[in-house]
Amino acid sequence: MATAKRLPSGSWSVNVYIGKDKDGKRKYKRFTGTDKRKVEREAAAYADEHRGEVSTDTFGYAARQYIEMKRNVLSPTTVCGYNRILKNYLKDWDNIPIYNISAKFIQEFVNDSVRTLSPKTVHNIYGFITAVLYSVNSAIRLNITLPPLVKHFKELPSPDAVIQAVRGSRCELAAMLSMWMSLRMSEIRGLRYHDISGNILTIQNVLVTGEGGDVLKNRTKTYGSARRLVIPDYIMRLIPASEDAEAFVVPLSHSQIYKTFQAALKAAGLPPMPFHDLRHMNASIMLSLGIPDKYAMERGGWSSTSVLKSVYQNTFSAVRQAADHKIDDYFNSIIRCSEKSVQHENATRQDNIG
Repeated sequence: MATAKRLPSGSWSVNVYIGKDKDGKRKYKRFTGTDKRKVEREAAAYADEHRGEVSTDTFGYAARQYIEMKRNVLSPTTVCGYNRILKNYLKDWDNIPIYNISAKFIQEFVNDSVRTLSPKTVHNIYGFITAVLYSVNSAIRLNITLPPLVKHFKELPSPDAVIQAVRGSRCELAAMLSMWMSLRMSEIRGLRYHDISGNILTIQNVLVTGEGGDVLKNRTKTYGSARRLVIPDYIMRLIPASEDAEAFVVPLSHSQIYKTFQAALKAAGLPPMPFHDLRHMNASIMLSLGIPDKYAMERGGWSSTSVLKSVYQNTFSAVRQAADHKIDDYFNSIIRCSEKSVQHENATRQDNIG
């Protein structure tokens, strides 16, 4: 621990090395006070918290450097999210030197943020802050208390109500791919005709919206997300014919899918729901049908500790096929009931006319 020196004024002072400036000149952070031991403890605590090479860059500069460093390995949506955090929540940090950002400083920021932001947003902002700080100084230690995450329970409409709402609409194919086959929005938008061979769909690309518009990525969200699925006959009939193997199966933007889906729900008298909740609905259906976790995770491209520790395999075993058939039978029964209902309504209308 550094020893404090007495100043002519009678105060005690300790200098803590914080790195070098752009010209290579050594820089120090000074701690002063009338109590020698207190000054030494403060200096030692700061040095311990920031041990390793301490950057003299500002947080804003370090954050933009971090984003650029990670740009080629992060998804465009993640990069957008980081820039949004930097612009909307951390703009006051732009000119703050890294060596002035202590655990106390961050804890006070968190305490202030929870008054106006959700716990999840605070966690996301903190995750970005720590990623930036660790990229500059991997030895930094933080002990921050974050707000507990709140689990929200959603009341989703019944699957048959959603199917009735989207049938015949512009978003029907996208909605059925999500609810029936558990595809993400980016996977649906990334599907091209060369991904379909017979009735087998290979999910290996995603189309996401970044800062400069749509970006087609030749990789899925996670390792387990790349998968092959059997396309049910009903969905095969919804896919329009095309001679262009490179064409997108669902040639709609993220906004178009979302807006047409919400419009279909509203027209059917259903409350709004995020498009991604269709995947949640699919998971609930598989759980209620007793589909084994192994096949549910494989079908939906979900990851878990057990999946990450094993080599991913696209299986078409008898058990896997039975799971597919069980899910298809469930949705097909809804479709048949819907068609019978429509036929009955038409017959009744004709009788009334006659």
